[in-house]
Amino acid sequence: MKKEETDYVAWYILALFDYGMPVSNLSQRQSNELWSKILKAFKKFIPKKDFFVKGEIKELDMPHLEESFKLAEIDSYKSYIDLRRSPLIGFYNRRLIIRLTIGLEEFFEIKTHRDDILRDLKFVFEDLKGTKVSVKDPEGIGEKPWEIKEIFYYPLIIVRNGAKMIKEEIKASKELSVDPIFSIPSTSLTYTLPERGRWFNMFSFKEHYIRLSVRSAMVFCDGWIPLEFKQTLINAIYTGGIYEQMLRSRNIEKPLTRQRMRAIDDDILMKLADHIRDMIKTNIDAARIAEKQRFISFFIASLSFLISVMAFIISMLTIFRS
Repeated sequence: MKKEETDYVAWYILALFDYGMPVSNLSQRQSNELWSKILKAFKKFIPKKDFFVKGEIKELDMPHLEESFKLAEIDSYKSYIDLRRSPLIGFYNRRLIIRLTIGLEEFFEIKTHRDDILRDLKFVFEDLKGTKVSVKDPEGIGEKPWEIKEIFYYPLIIVRNGAKMIKEEIKASKELSVDPIFSIPSTSLTYTLPERGRWFNMFSFKEHYIRLSVRSAMVFCDGWIPLEFKQTLINAIYTGGIYEQMLRSRNIEKPLTRQRMRAIDDDILMKLADHIRDMIKTNIDAARIAEKQRFISFFIASLSFLISVMAFIISMLTIFRS
């Protein structure tokens, strides 16, 4: 990646299909069928005048098992947003993840793009509501007549080198004799998340800012975050935020508004903050234990080698003296 492209924003729009039942496992055939309908919905709205991206949808072969994520990209893309890579669409069972890479912009521009993108995706998701998959052999395969009752979605926005943005804003406030409390961390629930370092992480770590609101989660990175850290964040948001919103909405008799489909409420927001902290801490603790085990194994192996060398030297000295 070129130097001028090292600062960018990775977007993950995390969507969850509610089939209206606690247990919902699509067969492989049903998964393929629903995937084709998902792509059809995107193809229907991408040509619309104000849709944030234009291009051809191309399915990608996954290098994993057949049951893994279905994946497609929007290639030869055009957009009024500064897209840096082809958008990706991934699907598995009830999770749909849309990945975008956008050039780094100011905080309020990021929020504006968030609202524009969610506005466009709202039409795709509403078109998918009510979609059913066929049942070929319910007795032999265990297929059920699944139907998408609702779709809940919530964006995770990761700003590369974003911690620098916050620190520069605070620095500028101080230079202007303005109380730095009036800055990004005060606009919504914001706290720091530690990340283990790459080498001997029991002694080193980085800290990232995470800003949580009912509309999105934004991570302002100290540099960048590794894959396992990102996966932990995504799973934390699904389990502690989107799933909770889905379960709560099932108990409400009133029709769902668009706002409630694409945002979590304040109560879930506070619990999500704790859930993310707990899962990140678990990730760090597990990594530190593994690092300590590797360090101990390396120390024992090195000590064994040193003892062997010393034994060899002593034996050679004994031979020469005799």
